[in-house]
Amino acid sequence: MMPLNLLDPWIPAIRADQSKAIIAPWQIAEIDNPIIALNAARPDFNGSLVQFLIGLLQTAYAPKDRVQWRQRFSKPPVPEELQEAFERYRHAFHLDGDGPRFMQDMDSLTSQKPLPITVLLIDTAGSETHFIKNLPEQGIAPAMAAMALYTLQTNAPAGGAGNRTSLRGGGPLTTLVMATPEEGKTQLPLWQTLWLNVLEALEFDSDNQRDEDIFPWLGPTRTSEPSSKTHLTTPDGVNPLQMFWGMPRRIRLDFDAVGQGECGLSGVQSEVLVRQYRAKNYGTNYDGGWIHTLSPHNRDTASIIPVHPRGAIHYRHWLGLVQAPQSRPGEKQRMPARTITHFLNSGIESTKHLRFRLWAFGYDLDKMKPRCWYEGTMPLFHLDTLEQRQRFESATENLVRAAGEFLGNLRSCLKEAWFDSEDPRRTKADMGFLDAAFWPDTENEFYGLLDRLRTDAGNDELRKQIFLEWHRTFDRYTKDAFHRHADTKQIAEQNPKRIARAFRQLKNFNFKKDIKILLEMPLKPEKSTQ
Repeated sequence: MMPLNLLDPWIPAIRADQSKAIIAPWQIAEIDNPIIALNAARPDFNGSLVQFLIGLLQTAYAPKDRVQWRQRFSKPPVPEELQEAFERYRHAFHLDGDGPRFMQDMDSLTSQKPLPITVLLIDTAGSETHFIKNLPEQGIAPAMAAMALYTLQTNAPAGGAGNRTSLRGGGPLTTLVMATPEEGKTQLPLWQTLWLNVLEALEFDSDNQRDEDIFPWLGPTRTSEPSSKTHLTTPDGVNPLQMFWGMPRRIRLDFDAVGQGECGLSGVQSEVLVRQYRAKNYGTNYDGGWIHTLSPHNRDTASIIPVHPRGAIHYRHWLGLVQAPQSRPGEKQRMPARTITHFLNSGIESTKHLRFRLWAFGYDLDKMKPRCWYEGTMPLFHLDTLEQRQRFESATENLVRAAGEFLGNLRSCLKEAWFDSEDPRRTKADMGFLDAAFWPDTENEFYGLLDRLRTDAGNDELRKQIFLEWHRTFDRYTKDAFHRHADTKQIAEQNPKRIARAFRQLKNFNFKKDIKILLEMPLKPEKSTQ
């Protein structure tokens, strides 16, 4: 079997007729029976493959300006044109061989002890509890090894002294623009989603134009031993396109001890199975204000930090993922991904047969321990003018912040119902179950209100009506949730007077000044109807 080059067929995909295929990257532009989705064995691999393809397009086929960007969105290139553009970098995508290897150290690392291939998977980290008990002995196909390698380098968690995290830190959140069809219509080609996340070439302008400035494995590894005086890799020191090809870990897949048979991840027969790899610490240490175009960031006075998943992705994350909220005292400035703001300013409108959504995904990591892989989507709304978008975003921010106030009211009043003021359990009580239900329970209504709001963002009466409906929704929801949880039998000591007092407090809190200001309600005292 010839060594795999990642510009040849290796990517699992699904075509419009629902048939499965293994494609080369340039086949994403095929028109007849087009590719509509990726089909990797794991969701984190799908997330990595879509970033791989976006990175390849951004590196080898970036549009020169906004006009060309819009043209290529509507009319993809012929596959041969895309193939020709990618071929310039064929030497950077060999997975095996004597020369540079894709995302692997130039040093063979033969002095390092081999590690089982399971350690390459973020969610196993070498654990023998993996659902495939004999995966290290069974091995995985080269294509699976390439996906695992790119996934680890792109999401690399903290892993002990000198094991560097990814360019965006351990387990970054990635947010992409998705093109989706009208309900019931044929699924769109994958090309549209990929292209929506590519920016104009000038966004990556740099004086550092050597291939190794983009693909770090084409040159000696920029190691980061503590004794090194220049061990940080910054956007100014290399080409900013390296954000798609960051290589924080020194890794070398072992093709000297391979087998053949059934791949332990895909179940497909393979002439080559990779069973182990070698690694060494103090790889590339990325620092110095990298702003990855596919991730939202938080900015404070000292730094810009990529956002990382913390729990399920719902509309509570709207502020910072879709739109930048107005900064408040003590809050970091939240910045959506560059590709999200690029799309919202692109002028591409939703049509009868085309919708757009934000797709967010990533690992929730506790240092080197993965807690969960999260994915979620939310709609993106087009508005005709800047003034309409500003009014829409102002109203949306108030809706989200008001929801957070109601949730805080519910938390505090349930603690009041459960515990005396001196009870130490009051401050330690885990209220995560409220968050887990609160946001998904109210999500459909939120998006329904936004859909109404976007149709007439300048209508003050509509805005007032939507705010009033939102208040009624949460006044009712928090009261129902309070009654459902306040007298739960899991709490040993019940105190009816304390529960009644807490409920009265909840009714008052739901009309407190902060909520009234957000929802533009009269500040005069009002009596609840319940």
